[in-house]
Amino acid sequence: MITVKRIKKLIFENCVVRFLRYASTWHKHRETIKYLYSLSDRELKDIGINRNEIVDLIFREDDLEKYNK
Repeated sequence: MITVKRIKKLIFENCVVRFLRYASTWHKHRETIKYLYSLSDRELKDIGINRNEIVDLIFREDDLEKYNK
């Protein structure tokens, strides 16, 4: 039998796991963004993106992976 105490513990654990997953994803995004911003305009052009598209591309890719599964 599941008690109220057990339910509260499960909810808390779920929140902690979700926060850690969010923090990890945020860190990966920031590292990727920093790397892309460190490239020259020519290098960015070689891979087919403009400097002003960097942030949108990083977060859009994550959304596509999350919602198209």
